[in-house]
Order: sequence, then C-alpha cells, then structure tokens
Amino acid sequence: MITLNIYSADDKTKIEKTYKAESYDLMLGTVEDFMGIIDLDKMGNSAEVAKMVVKGYGKIKPLLRDVFPGITNEELDRVKVSELIKTVMQIGLSIADSIKELSSGNLTRA
Repeated sequence: MITLNIYSADDKTKIEKTYKAESYDLMLGTVEDFMGIIDLDKMGNSAEVAKMVVKGYGKIKPLLRDVFPGITNEELDRVKVSELIKTVMQIGLSIADSIKELSSGNLTRA
C-alpha cells in the first residue's frame, strides 16, 4: 500500500486527508517516469532518496498525480517533506516488488 498524508492548511499537525494506492495499480508510464528519477538500488537509504527527490522535484508532482488520481497541487503543497520521502520509498519498493513478481513468471498480480 502506498500512502500520502495531506495536512490541514490551518493546523499543520492535523491530517486532513490520506490518499492510498495499491502497488499493483501502477501504470507502466508511471513506473518508467519514476525509474527516470529514482535509483531503485538506493531505495533503502532515506538520505539518498531525499537527494533524488530534491534533484527530480519537478517530475515528482506529476508522478504523484499519476499514483494518486484526484490529488490537487494545493494538496501536494500540504505534504510534509519527510512523508513525501516515505511515499517515494513506498513507490520504489512497490515497483521493485512488481518487477520481482514479473521476473518470477507470476503474472496474476501484475
């Protein structure tokens, strides 16, 4: 499960909404875009992921809109950076799991 919390504009400690996406719902284009930004081999290192997110920030918002249909730019502005990094790591792990699933010949989930 991939999640992203949106915080209240009035109270930055209060979660207003949580978007959720199933890993197997990721589209090929989303996976391709993600892999152009993030090095899957470094997904276990949050500091490295943070560097990649900063470097590819211009491509992160459209990617998040693909993963979480209906999310707005205003909502994305109310995401904590630390949680964005966690979400990017969730997406990366989901992609890695999907690739493993495909390479094992089990196409039932993909």
